[in-house]
Amino acid sequence: MLTLAKIQTYERFRGDIDGFARSRGRGDTSGITDEDWSLIDRLRQAIYLVATRQAADSFRAQTEQELQAVTEDEPTREALRSLARSY
Repeated sequence: MLTLAKIQTYERFRGDIDGFARSRGRGDTSGITDEDWSLIDRLRQAIYLVATRQAADSFRAQTEQELQAVTEDEPTREALRSLARSY
């Protein structure tokens, strides 16, 4: 489950999983995993494609459904949408 804390960790390292690994997650208490990181990467791209109207309606619906299923709450979803806008 993606949480706001995990999104904030991803943002702090600007999506650079290698930088996060090199720091050994020093100071991180979010519990983010490699799988979470990959999911954030994938959702960020999907949300960007939807927002820029480069995706079919079915992809948009699938993305929204997944976003609802894998995020803790609306602030987490908004943080992901914000990340996608900064793509």
